[in-house]
Amino acid sequence: MDSSCQFQSDPAVLQISPDESRSTPLIVHHEVLLGELPPRDDYCYILISDDHQRIIGVVAVEEIDRRLLSTNEFERTRWSAMPIGALSKLSFSESRIDGPKITKSNIDCAAIRHGDRLFGLSVDGDLFFSWKQLESLFSAALSDPLTGLMNRLAYERRLQEEWCRSLRTSTSVGVVVVDLDNFKGINDTHGHVVGDQVLCAVARQLESSMRSYDVVARYGGDEFIALCLGCAPGTIDIPITRVLEGLGEIKVPVCDGEVTVSASIGAAVQHSNFEFSTPEDLFVAADNCLYQAKVAKNSAWKTEIDNDGDNTDTTVSNIVPVSLSGNDDQVTAPRAQQ
Repeated sequence: MDSSCQFQSDPAVLQISPDESRSTPLIVHHEVLLGELPPRDDYCYILISDDHQRIIGVVAVEEIDRRLLSTNEFERTRWSAMPIGALSKLSFSESRIDGPKITKSNIDCAAIRHGDRLFGLSVDGDLFFSWKQLESLFSAALSDPLTGLMNRLAYERRLQEEWCRSLRTSTSVGVVVVDLDNFKGINDTHGHVVGDQVLCAVARQLESSMRSYDVVARYGGDEFIALCLGCAPGTIDIPITRVLEGLGEIKVPVCDGEVTVSASIGAAVQHSNFEFSTPEDLFVAADNCLYQAKVAKNSAWKTEIDNDGDNTDTTVSNIVPVSLSGNDDQVTAPRAQQ
């Protein structure tokens, strides 16, 4: 067997120097806007820090450029005004800093390589691996394996982060819960393979119906959830309408025809008073609206927490095409192709 294709470990010395080098990473605060980032041509990744200068996340420069160079002008503008922390797929804020102590400028270690590629380092009983090698593994841990959407764990973390941001900026946060109607009947009649095809089709439709900076996740089973950011009062109706219209267009072929999709939706939007409630309260409010929608069948209910802390329930019924005017197109611009 070719030894160049095998992992090998070689003695090495890690040199610690106060002098800046070409390998110095770019570290920015998590609230820095994407449009205000410093030049990054020489970097593959950007480290994200918190208020205490602790590293809390990593973002690939490719992910940033893909959004800022979108062909959709509105998408570019909206992403430019988003903080870099919104792109971080992982959070290190709960991590315990317990690595090897740096007591001298030269540290004995072992270089782990795969052929002529450096894979990682072994230092004082600890292991440090290439982020390029591990990134896909971390992404998979935060993704639903069937649909490729964000999973529940990743979604709940993102909701918590956006809630903390809204505590400082008073940016509205909306939770939209989508529950497929009679999905068990689809599985029982046509089998789980067709059921999986339906779930994947719903995932694709939800992604295309929402804006690129909204968050779409599979919450579990036949339930999906979206996090809508920066919705003005009353405008959550528009993405809800677009989602229901899009789901109505789904047709999955089967041997005796095709399977169509319908859903019930519950939504809750918090515009202010974030200090008096929690992300869990917002989800419960959306879930209560979903219950009302399931009772009404094929409808969507919402509640909005306004500046006075009052809730108002309305129903989106008789789904019809929405005629957008004024600033509505800025609120509801669909997800751009990326």
